[in-house]
Amino acid sequence: MTTAPEAVLSPWTDGLVPMVHCRQCHGLYRDVHHPCPVCQHQMGPDVFPEGYGRVDVPRYTLEGAAPYTIFVLLDLIRNEFERPLTATKGMSGRVSQRLVIVILFWTAFEVLMERFFEAAFADDPESKELRRTPNIGQRLDRVYRDRWGKTFWDDLAEIGYPEVSRHLQTVQHRRNAFIHGDAEAIDDALVVLTVASLLDVQLAWIALFNKRCTGRQNKIPVWAFRPKP
Repeated sequence: MTTAPEAVLSPWTDGLVPMVHCRQCHGLYRDVHHPCPVCQHQMGPDVFPEGYGRVDVPRYTLEGAAPYTIFVLLDLIRNEFERPLTATKGMSGRVSQRLVIVILFWTAFEVLMERFFEAAFADDPESKELRRTPNIGQRLDRVYRDRWGKTFWDDLAEIGYPEVSRHLQTVQHRRNAFIHGDAEAIDDALVVLTVASLLDVQLAWIALFNKRCTGRQNKIPVWAFRPKP
């Protein structure tokens, strides 16, 4: 007797893309036909009239779990990773032709963390802590530790994602080195590892969001764009 092979999950279709917001607690999860795993609220479908005497058809019309920017960045990462390499004059063999993937990845991570902190501090809109600390590194360390007693990196490891924590710290260090003049800081190995870790990074972020950003009185949807004052 043969068993069907397990489906291979994809960072392009199985991370943030299929997730929705719970309208009750602000949690993120995938299957609207089951209760929210955070608050157990069961969302129901909306009913839209079909017109011309036809029976109304219930449909789920729910917002996604990420801003549109994230979907654009994921598409850009995928396109860059799948494109064929070219013979490029003037580029050292030690410089990855696909280094832009790491730049795009870190940009997506910063977008997600911006929404994370907005949601986590939603009940304290007058707090000056975030405005005083726009730097992502300080937020992941000092601001996070002041609020929850541990750094973002330690929190990730404690919920079961130590490899993601280490990878993100490596990307942050290498990306900063590249920005400040080290053109070889982002190599092919880091590019490959970044794409290989892309799904786990999304799942880890969702798990941490559900732990730290749900149950607030004020719910700031991750997908909503809020221009800075």
